[in-house]
Amino acid sequence: MVPLQAASLFTVWAVGSGGETLRLWMIGALLWLLSLPLLSGIEGTLIAMMMFEPVRGFLRRAQYLFVGYSDQEPIHLVTPIVTLFAVMVLLRKHRLTQLWATPLAGWVTALAAICFLEVFNPLQGGLYIGLTGSLFVLVPLVWFYFGQVASERFMHNALRLVVLLGILCSLYGVYQLMFGYPRFEQYWIENTDFYDSIAVGHVKRAVATFSNAEEWGRYTQLGGIIALGLAITAKRLKARVGWLLATAATLAAVLISGQRTAVFGFMLGVMALLMFSARNPRVAIVRVAALLLPLVLLFVLVKAPTDDDVWSKGEDERVGAVLSHTQRGTLKPAEEDSLQIRLENWGYLITSVIPYQPLGAGIGAGSLGDARQHQSDLPPIDNFILVMAITCGIPGALLFIWILLRATYLSIRTARAPDHEEPARSINLIAAAIMPALILNSVFGLTFSIYSVAPLAWLLIGWISAQAVRKTEANVERETIVI
Repeated sequence: MVPLQAASLFTVWAVGSGGETLRLWMIGALLWLLSLPLLSGIEGTLIAMMMFEPVRGFLRRAQYLFVGYSDQEPIHLVTPIVTLFAVMVLLRKHRLTQLWATPLAGWVTALAAICFLEVFNPLQGGLYIGLTGSLFVLVPLVWFYFGQVASERFMHNALRLVVLLGILCSLYGVYQLMFGYPRFEQYWIENTDFYDSIAVGHVKRAVATFSNAEEWGRYTQLGGIIALGLAITAKRLKARVGWLLATAATLAAVLISGQRTAVFGFMLGVMALLMFSARNPRVAIVRVAALLLPLVLLFVLVKAPTDDDVWSKGEDERVGAVLSHTQRGTLKPAEEDSLQIRLENWGYLITSVIPYQPLGAGIGAGSLGDARQHQSDLPPIDNFILVMAITCGIPGALLFIWILLRATYLSIRTARAPDHEEPARSINLIAAAIMPALILNSVFGLTFSIYSVAPLAWLLIGWISAQAVRKTEANVERETIVI
């Protein structure tokens, strides 16, 4: 009881002092809460971090109720520190064999080694920038090893948690669209830099509890694919109806997030679910054709809103402005000015930047920290594969592409295996459907550096790699029994 009494007294003092003292005390308490489940195992702490990440952006903005704006955000250190503790527990239990235990483990370990070495690359402007970049790339990558040792029960609960959190966090995004941002969030918008994309015409798009609209769209995109996958594999009618309603809710969140790439990612995931859950290729083709026909008619017959339609919306028409923005980018993606600018930026990077730094410019190159401290002249990239080419060099980018393609192949092969029982069958099917969406999001977005999404992506890839081993072992055992 003595430590609890001391903590209570210190809490009273911190509340009375306010400012930096209160913020540091609250972050310390949060760090303790997330680390506490490690006493009973890794999975509890992973669930705790998964519950924290979707609200990290909101908590970051809420601190401005009692502190002034600053570029230094200690809340971003919470998850990396807890992840480090979890890795220590993992290595203590499973030793270093986890670094090469599954088909993808060796490749991921090689990529992690490249990322670690790039932390010290002098071309990025300093060690601080390298350490900052590692928070976005290297820390989420570690979740691959957690996925290798995750149990079926944990993965099933984790996927359902993503759907639940996606819906609950999106409710706050609906509030922001309907009533605007609270004063402390408006203060953040007025002071933060390098965030011009929050504007849609004359209105500000919502970000829900996330750090930005892209994170909201990507997270609910994953939630929608997961919910539909759970609906397809559900045995009971009530459960199937419930998951279908959850799919509709997450799809609505994707639409009002204003993220067109998330819409296409959701469509790709749905097509993958219909294909991989079919009994045979003929049924798969029929299902995909039945889905594509109305989509093609929609793209051909429905007229997309013009730029003037978006800009004509006033402050009291936030929902209409965002939906018009989403509809325009979805129905006429090739006519989007943002797409043309992206292609120009990518062409410049491929021809004028990457060839002259083939081994990378450092893990923090092109990051926000680099832009602030090193005065980087790189244009916005919005392509994680090119980010890897710039930060970790051409070898790192090729290795990342290989991991994505290999994980996709293994996931499809595992999902099509007929010998898996629930809940493994549901998890395998969902993982196989999410992988194509992750590839699309890596080409048109920065999914593998997004706070709440990147760890989930690497967790699924780790699970896929471990399932490939289990499938091989099951086949060997079956052949031995037959012999």
